[in-house]
Amino acid sequence: MHILSINVSKKRLVQYGTRQIETGIFKQPVSSAVQVFNDHIEGDEQADLKNHGGLGKAVYAYSYQHYSYWRTELSLNELPFGSFGENLTLSELDEAQIQIGDIFKVGDVILQVSQPRVPCFKLGLKFDNAEMPRLFSKSLRTGVYFSVKQSGTIAPDDTFQLIDKAANSVSVQSVFSAYFHMEKSAAKPIIEKAVAVEGLSEEWRAQLQKFLLRNS
Repeated sequence: MHILSINVSKKRLVQYGTRQIETGIFKQPVSSAVQVFNDHIEGDEQADLKNHGGLGKAVYAYSYQHYSYWRTELSLNELPFGSFGENLTLSELDEAQIQIGDIFKVGDVILQVSQPRVPCFKLGLKFDNAEMPRLFSKSLRTGVYFSVKQSGTIAPDDTFQLIDKAANSVSVQSVFSAYFHMEKSAAKPIIEKAVAVEGLSEEWRAQLQKFLLRNS
């Protein structure tokens, strides 16, 4: 898989009902190489640092292969790169195959898969469709968050090279499905396995540990 587009945005105020909110979801492609820091990509800003960005969610990637599904699902003729708020639009990205903890090299940057994306109301705002977070979750086409193990530079067309497949891990799709969509008895062994993976973000580790405590 390789980078089709690098997308960034500055924070901006948008109308949401009767109030204005700040968001960084309206990403736009850039044509040149960018620096990847340990908690964000050069030129990109996040408004809600509690739920976006940071060490565990420094880089968000989404598959261009999902775009055709959404064009059909949402009856849209076009979807520009960055439509889902992703920093990286990749030629392909299979959440059912990529595992928590997998490590990739792109440019001179090293990234580790840290968690799936959980949609919030701002995705609905982006598409002017309040149902979008529910549809996104149901589709299991979540995209992938990465933590940065080595900062550096990336550019459009750079290739993602898997350099370390996580052992005894679970796929991004399976842990998302277990937490949000499965019966508790079926979900529990998947979540127990995920919690033990070193590369899992601390945010998701805490959520999954709470799940296990509630269902012990």
